[in-house]
Amino acid sequence: MNSRITRHDQTTGGPPHKRAIRGHRRAGRSRGFTLLELVLVLTLLALLAAASIPSVYGLREAAQAREPLTALAKLAKETRLRAMRDRRPYQIAFTSTGFKATRYISPYLQAAQIEEFIQRSAIETQQKEEAGLLPNGNSPVVSAPTGAGEAAPAPAPVFKEWTESVALPEGMTVSVREWHESESVPVSADAVKLWVFQPSGMVTPITVTLQLQEHLLTADFSALTADIVKETATSP
Repeated sequence: MNSRITRHDQTTGGPPHKRAIRGHRRAGRSRGFTLLELVLVLTLLALLAAASIPSVYGLREAAQAREPLTALAKLAKETRLRAMRDRRPYQIAFTSTGFKATRYISPYLQAAQIEEFIQRSAIETQQKEEAGLLPNGNSPVVSAPTGAGEAAPAPAPVFKEWTESVALPEGMTVSVREWHESESVPVSADAVKLWVFQPSGMVTPITVTLQLQEHLLTADFSALTADIVKETATSP
């Protein structure tokens, strides 16, 4: 009788209450391993998220540093077309706060004079539009009748000043190297570097360097088309 009980214990794993206890122990160990794995996964996810934050921030900074250069390339094309269409020289003034496009004024400008010219031009343009000397979309300039159903000769066109400005992000610095200079010259304080566009379509060849913290962008502009012909970028 006892031998049969022993064989039963060996083949079935022991009495039912002992098998239940062992089952609970195995289940407890299984739940413990699952919890440990969950903690490990959450820890790895936290580490990956922490590591990706500098990368995302760096990409955002790189895009922010790239925007002014894109705007400058667009402004250069527009300024060149203006010079050719109006048959007069135009300029882009590099200042410590941004780029400002106007007609060519003087080679000895200061940043404050550029700002004053832009503000004065805006006021004069508004006054000319209100006086009917310039079409403003609501009251176009028309020729006044002179009698006998004839219209007076069209008046000479009134020149409308064109100005455009691009602001630099806070903390960005700009340096400019003209064709006759051996190295780039930082534009700071009230200093101004001029980029002149001739009516023929020719422009002064220059190299512009923009820096925002660790991001450095350098672009060479063509003397024939004012397009970027070479660009280099350095980021951390």
